[in-house]
This record gives sequence, structure tokens and C-alpha cells, in this order.
Amino acid sequence: MVSLITLVVTSQKGGVGKTTVAINLAHSLACRGWQTLLVDTDPQNSVGLSLSEKTRRCPGYYDFLHYECDVDELIIPTRLPELHLITAGLTETFFKLETDTSHYAGAVARMLGQLDGLNYDVVVLDTAAGLMGHTRELVRQADFALLPQQSEPLGVRSIIQLLEGIARLREEEQAIVEVAGILLTMVDPHGEESLQVARDLRMLVPGDTLLRTSIPREQDFVRASAHGVPVALLYQKLPPAALVFDQLAAELEPRLTLQKVAYGEREFTRLMD
Repeated sequence: MVSLITLVVTSQKGGVGKTTVAINLAHSLACRGWQTLLVDTDPQNSVGLSLSEKTRRCPGYYDFLHYECDVDELIIPTRLPELHLITAGLTETFFKLETDTSHYAGAVARMLGQLDGLNYDVVVLDTAAGLMGHTRELVRQADFALLPQQSEPLGVRSIIQLLEGIARLREEEQAIVEVAGILLTMVDPHGEESLQVARDLRMLVPGDTLLRTSIPREQDFVRASAHGVPVALLYQKLPPAALVFDQLAAELEPRLTLQKVAYGEREFTRLMD
């Protein structure tokens, strides 16, 4: 059994597809056999609004921050046994929370500590835009950060700012978080502007920071959100858009140190002697 891995999906600006990425990546990881928990920490309740009417009324992350409760009381099962959900909950409590970072630090540490005692392989956390407040604390305490970035020229500047912010957390506050990768979203494969953004980022960021997988501009993502399902469940036949997230999950697994038992450690019955 692997130890719990926490993955924060975060960006410097809104509208880059964080929630779409978080929902569909969590679903793909669960389909690949990982016990996965998706947590909505965005006060806009984006995951809940995307998935179902029922989840909008459930207590969740902000109830945990504001009230004394246990995290296992907030977990909602889905029809996929490997995938569970914690909604944002009563987000009006967001405006009652203290702005002192120490308040967030204790609550986030308590939440992650309780989750570590449950039977999950990976926790995917969707966040509000910007590296501040409780989002900053989530990033500081997480194992990995995935950085979705819309494939447009202004995004290059904001992603560099976010990388610098994470570097400061590591240097000044001894944060353990590592960048799992930059994920280009809303990519137009036939648009020169989108392709140029990818080229610019590859020159600006170190090594393999920019993931090979990218998320295309695809109407099925909008349609899936409107119907409250991951894109893989939109039609009876798996749409091509869903395969992108399986590819993303496969690319991220070694980066997140998610590893199943190696083939060499298994016992086989040979077909013939």
C-alpha cells in the first residue's frame, strides 16, 4: 500500500479549467484503480455545481474549517467505488474565517492528518485562484501541485509568477510541495497562438515541468459540466476527450510516486512449461 499523496490543483488566475481538470483527473485516477478523494476548497463550490444538485446542500470543506467536526463525516461516496468527494460545503462560512494564516495552518494540517488515516491513495484538491489565504496553506502542506494554464499569451506571465510563489514557500517556509507539472488547457491544436505558448513555456520552465499531455478546447467538457458528470460518463461510448485525462493520469502517476506492485514481484502461472 502506498502512503497518501496530496495533489493540489492550483492557478494564479481563474478561468483556466481547474475544476474540469480536478474532476476528470480524479475520475481517471479512480478508474485506474487508485482510491481517490476529490476535495472542493473553492468558495464558488465549483465541483458541487458541476456534479449534482445534491452535493450543493452537503456540509464540506468550509464546515470543517469553521466548525469542530471530523473529516470522515463529510465524505460522500460516488457510484465509482474508488472515488469519493468532499464538497466545499457551507461556503458562506468563508467570509467568517479569520485572515490570520495560522488559523488555516492548523485546520488544514488537521484535515490532512485525518485523511492520512483513511484508506486513500491520492487526494485531489480543487482550489480558488491565487496563492493566498487557505489556498496558500493547502499548497504549502501538499505533496504536489498541478498547475493548469490556459494556452494564451498572458498565461505565460501568470504561470511564472505562480512558480516563483511556490519556490518562495519551499525556500522561506520549508514547504515540501513539488510541482507535478504545468498542464496547458483549452489548447487549439490548429491555432498558432496556442502552439507558440507551448513553445515559449518549454523555453522558460525547467526540464520536463511542462507536461506532454495538454487539454484541448473541447465542447464536450462544457457539456459534461452542464450535465454534472465527468466527460468519460457523458456518452455510452467513451469520447476521445476522456482519453486525454487517462493519458494525463498515466503521465502523472510516476511523478506522484503512485506505483502498483511491480510485475517482477508477482507470481505468474506460465501458459506452458
